[in-house]
Amino acid sequence: MKILLLGSGGREHALALKLKASATAVELVSAPGSDALAELGTCVKLDLERPVEVAQWCAAHRPDLVVAGPEVPLVAGVADAIRALGIPVFGHDAATAHLEGSKAFAKAFMQRHGIPTAASHTITDLAAGEALVRGWTHGFPIVLKADGLAAGKGVVLAQTEAEALETFRAFMAGQFGDASRTVVFEAPLVGMELSLHVLVDVDADHAAYALLPACQDHKRIFEGDQGPNTGGMGAFGPLPFLRPEDIERMRVDLVEPTVKGLQKDGLVARGVLFLGVMWTAQGPELLEYNVRFGDPETQVLMQLLDEDLVSLLLEVAEGRFAPRTLKLKPHTAIAVVLAAEGYPETAKKGVPITLGAPGTTLIHAGTKRQDGQWVTNGGRVMNLATSAPDLATARDAIDASLSQVQWPGMQVRRDIGLKALRHAQAGKTVQDAW
Repeated sequence: MKILLLGSGGREHALALKLKASATAVELVSAPGSDALAELGTCVKLDLERPVEVAQWCAAHRPDLVVAGPEVPLVAGVADAIRALGIPVFGHDAATAHLEGSKAFAKAFMQRHGIPTAASHTITDLAAGEALVRGWTHGFPIVLKADGLAAGKGVVLAQTEAEALETFRAFMAGQFGDASRTVVFEAPLVGMELSLHVLVDVDADHAAYALLPACQDHKRIFEGDQGPNTGGMGAFGPLPFLRPEDIERMRVDLVEPTVKGLQKDGLVARGVLFLGVMWTAQGPELLEYNVRFGDPETQVLMQLLDEDLVSLLLEVAEGRFAPRTLKLKPHTAIAVVLAAEGYPETAKKGVPITLGAPGTTLIHAGTKRQDGQWVTNGGRVMNLATSAPDLATARDAIDASLSQVQWPGMQVRRDIGLKALRHAQAGKTVQDAW
């Protein structure tokens, strides 16, 4: 089976490793790919923001399945263009991808379908936004979100009125181009944040979905959740203190109304939805939708999934997914990010990497081959991932393997999952203070 995988990062390398492990022989083509993905197949230089270009390649080469990694091509309409050729795509149409492409659209969707979420205001006018900040009644921080895609940098938690005004004015002045000329203001939510991925296959006549294990990402660069936010320094799942009734509550409160809302609004969904959830004192509330697998959550989920990924994604892409409980390893999985010096501000590239035998799964995220040597080529350079019968054992396995991957200035958090482990060991639940 010929599969075109869109993307180039750690998420895509984790997906590629799982796809190649399929019982089905896979001819993998990655676009634009990476030197690591080239070791698993071939790479083709396509501009993923140009649907016509990607569709022309697909028309000429006729892949059996296209798997979209990042959100940008989905928002641009790449899936629509490929589906028009009769080629199955695991990835949403542009109309559905708007759930990530526009924060204002997503908030309106949540409110329209009764999905618990923070109180919000959508602003397109400078004077109206400044008046909103000065009369803010929801408490601090004020959450400001650029409406469109901003490479993960379009959300600011303003601690003061002055910071909120400064942020808002910068957004409206075009800090992220047109993406920030509409701004969503939200009341702060306090609680425990987690990531819930759901496979969805929805059209006018059919609505099927399946939950993947809930994960928890660690966004701050330094241990103890200190320092600036990143794209994610590590994740684990499932959460050891999350009870079956907690998962059922998220399904009933968040997932069911999302799926029914998609169908009611006439949106076609064939891919994955990643629900950013904050478990507050009132229960789970939805922070945001992403329309693709998370990174580094994908690295965790691929360690846990005990199904043939090719068959699973093809079922969804072809609109014939039957709702069921997915087969999973009875394990906890963990992925730890190894980041470059200077990340997240300015990552140092071209630094030679010393590789031993980690004994865990090595996933390339921001690397390239230079004169036969792997070197750093991005902020999040590599991931180490594994699964084990419990979180403590999984953490120990990663810790033991860290010495096998080294380069000068490497940054790594050794506390991924530690707070959750202590929470569970203390007998606490998702509803207890985090």
